[in-house]
Amino acid sequence: MDDSPALPRLQRSLRRLQWLVAGLALLVATLAATTLWLLLQRQAPLHIDELTTRRLQVLDDRGIVRVEISQAAMNDGRRSRSAGLLIFDHTGAERGGFTTYDDGGVGIALDAPVGRGEAPLRDRIGLTVDADGSSQVLLTDNQTRGVTRLRANGEGGGGVDLFQWDMDEGILHTRTLTHDGEESSQAPFGQ
Repeated sequence: MDDSPALPRLQRSLRRLQWLVAGLALLVATLAATTLWLLLQRQAPLHIDELTTRRLQVLDDRGIVRVEISQAAMNDGRRSRSAGLLIFDHTGAERGGFTTYDDGGVGIALDAPVGRGEAPLRDRIGLTVDADGSSQVLLTDNQTRGVTRLRANGEGGGGVDLFQWDMDEGILHTRTLTHDGEESSQAPFGQ
């Protein structure tokens, strides 16, 4: 039996196998180098001169959103569409924020923790400035009733309003203190 024609075929097969092994070795070396480079990049600080996005979230080390900068959804129940910065607690519940409204106003709100008072209105301190320049600071209780309001009308006037809610009679009693004096009023409110 003559093996001479099989020898060149075997040699060609061996050469192909050697090239395949060399190619695989090169591929493995490239993957290892890329993996090492990526691991080293995780430790390097990231510097970006400019970032454009529609929503930015900052997560804590547990992956919980703690800060979000975004625009509110259409028709979210606010007085006007808004965009701003929201702050969340360690549970992921919103605890306040800074908002600009499409109607020209701005606001800062600080919220009570979840479970304190009536949901969904957990605002306890609200600071607003309207498009006409008028402003107010409103303090509310756990039933989301205004207790005290400091206000300025934007033209030099303003005062302090103290509220007392008569829940049985459905009447809001207001005492207003201004530079010119004090006055009391009352008005019915819907139950």
